[in-house]
Amino acid sequence: MKLNVLQLGKNNWQTAYQIPAALNWHFNDLSFLEDPKARLQLIIISESVTLAPTDWQLLQQRTDPYNVIQTKDLAIEDDHLAVFLQKMAARQLTMPIQEFINNIEHYFFVGQQGISLTPAALMFDTKFRDVIHYEDSSCVEVQIHTPDWQPLASSRKNIYVDPGRQLEVWPQFQKDADVELKYRFAVVYGEERRVFEFTEEQLKSPQIVDTKISNGHQYITMAVYVRGYGRLSLGNVEYRWTRYGLGTYLNGGQSLVDPKTREELAYYFNPGDLKPPLCVYFAGYHSKKSFEGYFMMRRLNAPYLLITDSRLEGGQFYTGEYFNQAIPKVIDRHLQKLGFTRQQLILSGISMGTYGALKFGALMGVHEVIAAKPLVHLDSIATRSRLARPDEFETAFDIKRAIEADGQAIDDEMLLRLMDQQDLTKTNFSIAYMENDDYDPTAFDDLSRHLLNQANRLNSYSLPGRHNDDSAGMLQWFLMRYRQILQHDFGR
Repeated sequence: MKLNVLQLGKNNWQTAYQIPAALNWHFNDLSFLEDPKARLQLIIISESVTLAPTDWQLLQQRTDPYNVIQTKDLAIEDDHLAVFLQKMAARQLTMPIQEFINNIEHYFFVGQQGISLTPAALMFDTKFRDVIHYEDSSCVEVQIHTPDWQPLASSRKNIYVDPGRQLEVWPQFQKDADVELKYRFAVVYGEERRVFEFTEEQLKSPQIVDTKISNGHQYITMAVYVRGYGRLSLGNVEYRWTRYGLGTYLNGGQSLVDPKTREELAYYFNPGDLKPPLCVYFAGYHSKKSFEGYFMMRRLNAPYLLITDSRLEGGQFYTGEYFNQAIPKVIDRHLQKLGFTRQQLILSGISMGTYGALKFGALMGVHEVIAAKPLVHLDSIATRSRLARPDEFETAFDIKRAIEADGQAIDDEMLLRLMDQQDLTKTNFSIAYMENDDYDPTAFDDLSRHLLNQANRLNSYSLPGRHNDDSAGMLQWFLMRYRQILQHDFGR
């Protein structure tokens, strides 16, 4: 797929620089946007230009935020241009023009992708097989006792690398001070092989594995080396398409990393039309490492914030001491950027995402919480699964163990107790539930019992079926409720 690039300015870079074949270059020409399906992957504003307000609006509709680049010395002489740059979270060009053009296809490609390699996918060296203990599907503990570097484990299978994509890796681990480790990644294409070795110091941030050997089929494998004395815990290793520092998963995406565990959440902010409210969406449980709800929330045209929890197999319900503090700070920072208050804030989620929306909605005293298919009782979701859902959502036990390992006793009332301790008199709750929910059958009954006398307003809706039935119907209600609130409460 070729990328559409629009340059706005006075001097056409196409005549002065070499343009890669992967780019469709348009200079001051918006005519191709007459096709309603046409989208721009990048806008470059090299010199100040004047366009009709409808053209600026069209460009905003056909381009994603963070995909607008302005030159460093751009003179902003037009108010419409200034507003456009703000709405699109434009960035300044900081590298030589030809170098930037050469890398556009690697920075602004379409899509997002990431996977995790769990400890279960590792094959341990025979010297260590008697000293390993699996805590859960995403954590294995090893006792290290070796003065020299030794191979500890390697991946059982090679991972396919998508052609034309470069990867970055983010391993999770915890260790005693006297243990050292390093990760070695090998990219293989036929008889060609390139090896990348990363130390603990380098792994303080995600590291890029350059896979640009060929556009053919490539594979990547991993090995872990250790030395020293003490305990080492290995967690998941995340592989994702890299954007070379421009964003996690998407351009503009940011990571929240627990410095103790190296566990990671990610968030993405879209300024929208800069008008209230700020809409926050907590992603549901999903094993693909990515932002969920991107296109759904974009259709609302309001400022929005996506938050995704991809720990364990597909999420840990936005729990953990570090994230309990960090998530409200992220939301408040974006409210401040927009000049909004917490009463101009909507938190929302579906399934696992409802836990984050309900918890932080209560803590922050927001205007509205929209929760579809609420999950509240984390303890019984796990313990009931043996009979209610055998061989399904077994990672609930991992979530239970992870919460307990964080020093918090888990029980079914923990979220409800927290909500009871907050002032909810200014907060509205819209909750839709499945009448035969097999994950958390009493979630709505218990929520309504606690909220009826505390919340400013409680709206409810239900559909027949189990938790994973009629997702389309539940999504339809979710978007309808969003639009009702935007119209009735915020005049949009």
